[in-house]
Amino acid sequence: MSQQEITLNEAFDRYMAEIEQKLSPQSITRHERLGRTLAKGLGRDTTLASITPLLLDGYREKRLKGASAATVEKDFVFLADVFEHAINKWQLGLEVNPVNNLGSTARTHRRDRRLRAGEQVRLLAACDRLNNPFLGLIVRISLLTALKKNEILILKNEDIDLQKRIVVVPKTSSRAIRIVPLSRQAVKVFAEAMRQENRPDNVKLIFYGEEGRYDTRRPYAIDRIFRQVLLTARMKSYRFSDLRYEAICRFREAGCNELEIIAIAGTRTIRGRRHPQQKVDALLARMDELDIGMLDYDESISTNKAKKVKDTNDDTLATKRGTKPVSRGSFGVAVGIKAR
Repeated sequence: MSQQEITLNEAFDRYMAEIEQKLSPQSITRHERLGRTLAKGLGRDTTLASITPLLLDGYREKRLKGASAATVEKDFVFLADVFEHAINKWQLGLEVNPVNNLGSTARTHRRDRRLRAGEQVRLLAACDRLNNPFLGLIVRISLLTALKKNEILILKNEDIDLQKRIVVVPKTSSRAIRIVPLSRQAVKVFAEAMRQENRPDNVKLIFYGEEGRYDTRRPYAIDRIFRQVLLTARMKSYRFSDLRYEAICRFREAGCNELEIIAIAGTRTIRGRRHPQQKVDALLARMDELDIGMLDYDESISTNKAKKVKDTNDDTLATKRGTKPVSRGSFGVAVGIKAR
């Protein structure tokens, strides 16, 4: 059988067999799931040579009716890799990758959720009502540094130098080590996080979770508790990743240029161009010049209770089936919800 006649299903199987030794078990599972989704949508017996941008555009429009733009973008990133592998390794005979002729789904349907009036106060107040101060600190750090959730959770005391006002983000699976400058307000938040009481002596993580098997501790798990906080703050449509977008927008509004924002936030390119390295000392001086301090709610982070304000909403929180309704407290914070 010629390479022109290879079907989509056969191409996925062959592709995975040739690259799986380079992938982690989680990546293998994710790639196999993406392959099944694409094979079902485009047809398992469809040949690679017959896949055109028009066919892919129809698949995308159909897929967007039941999935987010970011999810559909992942489908096409995987499919583009398969085509590149087939063209370069299998001598497929195509001059161009058909996926490259499509416009980016994520860019045309990108998420641009900003904090609205009063939401920051409600969000921080709901976080501060928890017995564990970690979530409030993590939210503030994300707003002040544009660090991603996973980048914050893997930080250790040794990664932070408050004197030099920098954070060294450790190497991850997809990113190299990078240095992030800190504004004066970010330094205060990190200092508060690093001097938390009752920290076990053998724990190096700043934000650590409950003790697990074999006396090990993983990073603090925030997904469930963050969803609960969003409900109490009446921000159900918000996501943690929106905090990073909010921080980047505030850097821009404060007067930072695009290259400075790239260096602070850690993005790789801008408009397809490579960017020069930015000196940390110069970035710190620029942040001081612009007086970047973006948290309006600047009270003691972990000890003081949020000030009570009159809540005009008398509705109750939605609760699980079979449980009694939970009334709202100040800032819409649920009374009686167990704090993490």
